[in-house]
Amino acid sequence: MVQALIEQCYNFGIKNVIISPGSRNAPLIISFANHPNFKCYSIPDERSAAFYALGMARKLNEPVAIICTSGTAVLNYAPAIAEAYYQEIPLIAITADRPPFMIDQEDGQTIRQHNIYANHIKFSTTLPILENDENLTIGEKEINTALANALNFPKGPVHINIPFEEPLYEFENIDFIQNKKSIEIYIPKANIKIKQELKTICDSVDNIIILSGVSLPNSELNEKINSLAIQKNIPVFAPPTANLFGDNIFNTVDSLFYALSKSNPDKYKAELLITIGGPVVSKVAKQHLRKFKPRFHVDIDVNPRKINTYDALTEQINCNPIEIIDYLLENASSKKPDFLELWQNKNHAVKKSANSFLSQVAWSDMKLFNTIFENINQSIDLHLANSTPVRYAEFFAKHPLINYYCNRGTSGIDGCTSTAAGAAIVSKNKTLLITGDISFFYDSNAFWNRHVPENLKVLLINNKGGNIFKVINGPGNTDLLNDFFVTKQTAKADKICEAFDIDYLKLENEHDFVLLFDKLMNSKCACVLEVFTDSDLSANAYRDFISAIRS
Repeated sequence: MVQALIEQCYNFGIKNVIISPGSRNAPLIISFANHPNFKCYSIPDERSAAFYALGMARKLNEPVAIICTSGTAVLNYAPAIAEAYYQEIPLIAITADRPPFMIDQEDGQTIRQHNIYANHIKFSTTLPILENDENLTIGEKEINTALANALNFPKGPVHINIPFEEPLYEFENIDFIQNKKSIEIYIPKANIKIKQELKTICDSVDNIIILSGVSLPNSELNEKINSLAIQKNIPVFAPPTANLFGDNIFNTVDSLFYALSKSNPDKYKAELLITIGGPVVSKVAKQHLRKFKPRFHVDIDVNPRKINTYDALTEQINCNPIEIIDYLLENASSKKPDFLELWQNKNHAVKKSANSFLSQVAWSDMKLFNTIFENINQSIDLHLANSTPVRYAEFFAKHPLINYYCNRGTSGIDGCTSTAAGAAIVSKNKTLLITGDISFFYDSNAFWNRHVPENLKVLLINNKGGNIFKVINGPGNTDLLNDFFVTKQTAKADKICEAFDIDYLKLENEHDFVLLFDKLMNSKCACVLEVFTDSDLSANAYRDFISAIRS
């Protein structure tokens, strides 16, 4: 059965395999690690390993396999599996298991692994254990179905569970594969009737908004959507995490929608909303669109799952957005420029207010982010940890030298560092992770392996707690803010870096930041720069910034 698995993994384009040590998975370790067609990495913490693979798969846009032993090791994959499911990333979870007759018999490292990731997996199978001809045929079919599901749109994680009987270490190396088979991947296309219906809607309305959520960098999409925005007078809203930018593309989505609260927000209402990409981070943008609903909302996505974020969905088109943009460029009529100019004027006013505020704000998280973006002078991959880092970044226009990444599938803090490290391993770019202290310490095992890449740079903002809860509405209205929401802590990163042999820098004086940031970005190996900020001052600056752009 392992022979069949190896062959199919190779056929489906898997090149990178992340292995966590164990005993029950010994046949898998021996087979993959000794095979010349796979690059294998050993990462002991299964939760971290799975996020490493997620970062790799997202950066490479190809499947990555993860292999672990039986028992709770399998459960540790669950956070990354859920994130991959909602980000549509092809993770191939291959888990070793005990034979069926040992389940629930008080044997070590034995749990119910069959379909263990139910609700967050595209396909799951447990292979038969007895290797007769009939079971080999069944196993080969199940493996093929699993890998095809991972790569067909929408892409996503799959689970292949393999029971092994002892002996485990007398496993013979399998024959090396020389010939790769051609695998056909299905990509959904829109039919002409749906395109014509969208054109009819476009031509019937006075104004259109295009809103993009989190997306991977795509130069073709950026070029096409810029052409559409300019030629058809359509405002495009794309936060930096959408990786789109241009003359009619508004990046500071959060700021813009905050600024509408005192500006007759109903006049900014769209008749047609077209959405592309993944989740939108901005809560205030979502609230606005739910309150001032468009007449029509058309979502364009390869994923057939109905996404009705704004409670206004009228049509979903399953295809690559570029296909629809090309069609509209050729066939849709241009809109009058009035609506676009309305947004351009608002954007200009917001930018002016933001710049005025940032020029005089005291040292705080807000000032820190502004200084970071002012001092990036080379092409980088920027990973933004969840909680405040991704929110702060969206107050600033997309930097032309930056590719933005963030885990917004489930938006957890649990694997942000591991994801960035995994992506850095397979990236030619310098990779900067901006993270908060809770996220950093939560995922410190990201450094507990011998594969931490030299191009990984971490800027750690340590404000001694989860400052997000001082920013969002709700927790501050209770008397439990500091004890149970903020997670007050006094930890510092220096000893963690020492333990894992990671270079460490610490900002002692705010005036030295530019010097230390340059030192971080040009360090010859993986490095952490820890910056301490005052949590109360930072929370006040965040709220004052919003007040400034609203005025």
